[in-house]
Parts: sequence; structure tokens; C-alpha cells
Amino acid sequence: MKNLEKIVEKIEKNIDDKDKVREQALRAAREIIIGCRKAIQSIHQSLMREAKNNIKKSSVKLQDLYTLTKEYPDLYHAGFIENAAQEFVEASCLYNIMQGRDLPDPDELQTTYTSYLMGLCDLVGELRRSALDSIRAGEQEKADEFLSMMEEIYDVIIRFDYPSGLIPIKKKQDMVRGLIERTRGELAVASCERRIEYHTDEFRGLLDDVNGYKKKKKTSKTRGENSELDIDKIW
Repeated sequence: MKNLEKIVEKIEKNIDDKDKVREQALRAAREIIIGCRKAIQSIHQSLMREAKNNIKKSSVKLQDLYTLTKEYPDLYHAGFIENAAQEFVEASCLYNIMQGRDLPDPDELQTTYTSYLMGLCDLVGELRRSALDSIRAGEQEKADEFLSMMEEIYDVIIRFDYPSGLIPIKKKQDMVRGLIERTRGELAVASCERRIEYHTDEFRGLLDDVNGYKKKKKTSKTRGENSELDIDKIW
């Protein structure tokens, strides 16, 4: 067992090196996530130049992160790195949508296919936010467009019925379905409220016409004039 110490030292060095890479990777992943969340916030505030800059910086950091961990497959595919890539996909796709462009291809973004699909699921939450903002702004057609995008994404992601060990997408599929149902309900309520408001205004106008007629009739009687209710004019 003369070589035991050398074997252990070699293993220890490898684990130490891996631990250092892991610490660097964790910091880089956090920076990517923060940068992408800032980009998403900027997009919702229509600060597109600022959003674009944060997305570009995150893209460079993500590629550096992949390069850093490529010698350690378990780190390369670790959850925290996948989460960072998903945030990047989400921000990039939202940016393109708000710019009226097609979705970026995963090969163009240089992300794993798994992280791209998971990022698409998260994108639905941001589209819901945009739909609700449109409702508050009284832009029903725009809100309906965002809902249609949400449904289109759901129609695509439900095709992936694989074991969680291959792609853990089941929970996100359920989440997306729930977001769509809630958004559809809120859009329906907003539509009903607008119709009620419209008919209320219409009825208020009718009451004004009736009250105006009554005042006019009262004035006519005071003057000794005879007049009859003109139903066609009121309606």
C-alpha cells in the first residue's frame, strides 16, 4: 500500500479543484439570474436598451459558465446552472416578443434544449403579467394576444411527456395550465365589466333623455301647451 497516499492526494486535489469551480459557478449563476431579472423588469417598463444590455452581459457570462464547468459534467448539468440558463432564455424570448420578433433559437442562444424548454414555461408567467397590464390599460385586444401566446406555448410543451430524470417539466406544465386558466378568467371578467359599463352609460343616457322630456313637458304645461311623449326620439 505504498501508493495509497498518492492516490488519496490525487483524489483530494481533484475534489478541491472541483469545489473551487463550483464556488465560482455559483457566483456566476447568481449574477446571470440577477442580470436577467433586471432585463425582464426593464422590458415591462419599456426600457428596451437597458434590457438588451443586461441580456448581452448575461449571455457572455453564461458561455463563460459553460466553459468553466465543461470538465465536470455533473456541475455542467447542475440545477443552479440550468436555472441560470432558464432565466436567460426567459429574458431573451420576452425581449424578442416585445420587439415583434420571432423567438430566438436555442442554438442561437447556445443553451441546452432542456433549459430552453423550461425557460419557455417560465415565459408564460411574464406574458400573463403583460396581459394583466394590458387589461388595466384598457387594451383588450392586446391582452387577448398575450393569452393566445400563452396557449400556443402550452400546446407545445405538453408534447414533452418524458420521465423527470430526463426533463423535469411536469410541474411547470401544470403551472402553465393554471396560469392560462386564471388569465382567461380574468380577461372574461374584464370583458363583462366593460360591457356592463357600456350599457350603464347607455341607460344613463336614456334616463337623461327621459328627465329632459319631463322637464320640457312640465314647462309646456306651465305655458298651457299640450304635448305628447315622443317614444321614437327617446329610444
